[in-house]
Amino acid sequence: MQQGVFPQKVVRVLGGLHSCSEICVSDAIIDTSDLPRTIEFDAAYTAVTVSANWHLHDFLATLSAHGKSISATGGTDEQTLAGLIATNTAPATPQYALYDLVNWFEYLTIAEDQQSVAEKHISRTDPEFPAVIGSLGAIGILTKVQFRLIDELYFETVQKFVKVKEVLSDLAQTSQKYDFWRVDWIPDSDEGLLWAANKIPTANPDGDYPIDQSENILVFIFNILDKLASAGPKLDLAMRVVYEGLEFAYREIKVSGPLRNMLPVDRRAPLHVAMAEWSFNPKDLNRLMECCKEYYKDNGWPNLPIEIELTKTDNYFMSAWNWPGLDYIIKFNFMYLTDISGTKPEKEEIIAHLQGLWNHLVNKGIPFKAHWGKINFMDYDFVRSHYELGRFKPFIHSLFVNPYLAERLMEKM
Repeated sequence: MQQGVFPQKVVRVLGGLHSCSEICVSDAIIDTSDLPRTIEFDAAYTAVTVSANWHLHDFLATLSAHGKSISATGGTDEQTLAGLIATNTAPATPQYALYDLVNWFEYLTIAEDQQSVAEKHISRTDPEFPAVIGSLGAIGILTKVQFRLIDELYFETVQKFVKVKEVLSDLAQTSQKYDFWRVDWIPDSDEGLLWAANKIPTANPDGDYPIDQSENILVFIFNILDKLASAGPKLDLAMRVVYEGLEFAYREIKVSGPLRNMLPVDRRAPLHVAMAEWSFNPKDLNRLMECCKEYYKDNGWPNLPIEIELTKTDNYFMSAWNWPGLDYIIKFNFMYLTDISGTKPEKEEIIAHLQGLWNHLVNKGIPFKAHWGKINFMDYDFVRSHYELGRFKPFIHSLFVNPYLAERLMEKM
């Protein structure tokens, strides 16, 4: 392609079909799933070097077979390590990040002669390191990563209904109580479903989820809404009835197991969700929630709860969690169950609904950033003012920049 042999001008690499945005729409797509997967442990099993096309679930299971783990996880089973890294997937905790234990990366890019391929090896101490995590696939193709390893982690998790203010009124206290947590804010209510996890010394190596128990609120809600023939991306009367009775029907769940199937808790939910993942300054939380209520009162609520969680900040150039001066941000995941919103007008309604909320928050003066792999409405000016684009630009190569990225990374002439 670089030498003009193929007509396509842009290539993108699939990271596991985890994204809701057009980050992988391209003239040409590379699917790495059938390429050889390699993994190599050091003699003491304190570090692992792994090809970046490993899917997250398989990688964690292989570590677990040797009694090892990394410090946190996130995403879905089908997300590759490359996809995880390139979009900077983050767990629901202010204490840990997925990349705390990374030693180095390797990736392929175009050499300075613009004709050949160059392999880059980037260690944690290299100035380029903050460009690789959250690189959006714009710098090249991630091929390998080395993690330091820790002993297998085990967690006890709980899911229960709470008043949202009980969890959010004192974020520091909630984070002292739980190692990982998030709360699903039930539409048009002050109720929430809390999921929280704490480390324990040991547990069943495969976890002890009951076979017949839904792990996630999404499955439970969908099973009911499907029978009611409810449809559309916004909360309707049938959905409202379901949510009002949910607290009484959904019993508290307390289970335990290893990190690989406790975190994230929704790894087995076979549903399709459109999501916008935006980060905010915790000091704006109360004003943010009031702005959401104000917008939804006039325009309708989403058909799914809003996930609210904390995420540890970082210093990666294009990261939505890069907020200088803050230890953590608060993340709102605005979700729509698309299994009951399958028509083109309904999908367009989701985008319009989120666009309206985006504009509402901007007009209210609430600062926020957006996850690149989820629905967002960023343009070049937004990216330039909210991310470290100037520091990232030297690493970008046009071969890997599709229209979605070009609109956000390149100034129009």
